[in-house]
Amino acid sequence: MKKLTMIMLAVFLFLGLTATAEKVRAEELALTTVYDLVKEDERLTSFAALVDAAALADNLDHDGPFTVFAPTNEAFAAFEAADTQTDATLTQILLYHVVNGNYPAPKVVEFASLPTLLGEHVMFTVQDGSIVLNDSVKITATDAAAANGVLHIIDAVLIPPTNALISSPLGSPELSIAEVLADEGSFTTFLTLADQAGLSDMLADTHATYTVFAPTDEAFAHMDPLLLDQWMGNNEELKLILHYHIVSDYLSINQLVHSQYLTTLEGRPLILNTDENLQVHVNGYPVQMFNIRASNGVVHAVDGVLTP
Repeated sequence: MKKLTMIMLAVFLFLGLTATAEKVRAEELALTTVYDLVKEDERLTSFAALVDAAALADNLDHDGPFTVFAPTNEAFAAFEAADTQTDATLTQILLYHVVNGNYPAPKVVEFASLPTLLGEHVMFTVQDGSIVLNDSVKITATDAAAANGVLHIIDAVLIPPTNALISSPLGSPELSIAEVLADEGSFTTFLTLADQAGLSDMLADTHATYTVFAPTDEAFAHMDPLLLDQWMGNNEELKLILHYHIVSDYLSINQLVHSQYLTTLEGRPLILNTDENLQVHVNGYPVQMFNIRASNGVVHAVDGVLTP
C-alpha cells in the first residue's frame, strides 16, 4: 500500500511539473513575436539586420499576424555574390518575404499563392516532399510559432517580380482613380461616360478598392458611334457597360498574368489570356499600359471597349 502511494505521488508530481512546464511554454509563446524569433536565430542575422535597417522591426514586433519567410545568412551571401539585378528597394524585397495571416506549413500547401505585404503574390508548390516558393526557393525549416504569427526559413532570397505594382512609376498612391484617370489625359471619354452614369463618386471613393480596365480615348474613337449614342441615351445600360470594366479587387499586371477569369461589378466575367510575349489580353484586347496606381485601386488601359 505504501509503495502504491509513493507511485501515485510520483505520478502526480510528474503531471504537475509537466503542466507547469506547458504553462511556462505557453507564457513564453504569448510574449514571443516573429521579430523575436528572427533576432534570436543565428541563421538569420543578415535578415534581422536588414529588417532593422529598413525600419520594419516595430511592425514585426507588434502587429500581425504575419507569416515570415526568412532567408538564411547563406542565402543572402549567395544573393550578394550573384549581384542580382532588380529594381526593387531593400524595403520592397523584405515586404515580399512577409504574408498577412498565420500560415503554418500544413496550411501553406493548401494555397497555390498568397499575397505578400508588397502586394505581389508568392507561389507555392510541393516538390519531392518540400514546400517550394516561386518554383525555386525551398523552405528548409517550418513552423516556428510566435504570438503574432509563424516563421519559416528558406534557402534563397525571394526577388519581387518584374512590374511589381508598388514600384510602378505610373499614377499616384495619393490620388483617387478618378483623379489619376484625369491626370493621365487619355481617358476623357471614359470619365465623361462615368460621370453621366453616376459612377464618378465611386471612382473617387477611397474607402473601396477597384481594378479598372479603362478604354483609352482612341479605343472609344474606333467603336461604332451608333452603339455609343445608344449607351449615352440609356443611363442604366451605360452603367452596366462601365461596371463590366471594373473588378472589386486590387490586381497588378502580374496577378492578371496568372488569371483566366475575373468577375466584374456587372456580374459577368472578363476573359484573360497571356501570349508567349507575356502580353495580357482582356476579352481579346491587349493591355496597353498597366499598373497605373491610385489610392483606391489600380488602372490598366485597354485599347478596346469591353462588352459582355
